[in-house]
Amino acid sequence: MKTKKFLLCTSGTTVDGREINAEWLRQMAEDYNPKTYGARLNIEHVRGVTGQQPFRAFGDVLELSVEDNYEITVGGETEKRTALFGVFDVTEEAKSLNEQGQKVYPSVEIDPDFAGKGRAYMMGCALTDSPAAIGTQRLSFNRVAPGHDQLKQQELGGLLEFAEEEPQGDVAGAIESGFARLFKKIGLIGGEPEKPKPEPKPAEGQQVDLSALMEGVGGVVAQALATQQQKTDADIAALSAQMEQLSSTIENTEEPGHRPRPAAAGTSDGMDYSKAF
Repeated sequence: MKTKKFLLCTSGTTVDGREINAEWLRQMAEDYNPKTYGARLNIEHVRGVTGQQPFRAFGDVLELSVEDNYEITVGGETEKRTALFGVFDVTEEAKSLNEQGQKVYPSVEIDPDFAGKGRAYMMGCALTDSPAAIGTQRLSFNRVAPGHDQLKQQELGGLLEFAEEEPQGDVAGAIESGFARLFKKIGLIGGEPEKPKPEPKPAEGQQVDLSALMEGVGGVVAQALATQQQKTDADIAALSAQMEQLSSTIENTEEPGHRPRPAAAGTSDGMDYSKAF
């Protein structure tokens, strides 16, 4: 599920006192290529080893870009910083977490000396609730129902949005047409919804016949269930008697060569094992 471009971080001092070099961001945007090294999305910078929940991968970084002189307000003052933007391909699990208000911010993972070349590279990106970078934008997904809580265009600037895909072939056209008819039918587009056609009322004689038929079927089912229950009860009783007989035989049979254990008089090595767990 491809996203639109949104803000990942800005250069400068982070909330925990570290420094993000503006040149790092430029180098990452210039050099990033998934075919060279693909950066994946994870949860809180933890990479699982099994591919199972909760620390599996949640998508991929597709592309990066940079913008200089990006204005941001810090401590009541406006600063101009270098900003790093990205496009993700996220999984349905990542979207589900976001809709629950969990792990809504990106947190970039930077190698300042990738492959010993002296240039910075994006190694991965975490979904987190506490990013260190300043200027990170909260991830947000579009709602798509026309006329129902549709987010305004000006509210979507820089947020994580899904890229629209072009319809392909007759199948896509048929699906689009089908949804259009559905929305029109339920009144979302195209005026009033279609009214359902009234079903013809069955004749009185038909109602009587149907009632008699259902009563007959119910009687047959009830009789079959009663017969099966009687057989089950008998089987359980026989099995219980066999188990009681076997238990009595085992209890009254001594093991060959069995000798009674003498009364305990303490351990031979003088150790107290009562506190061993």
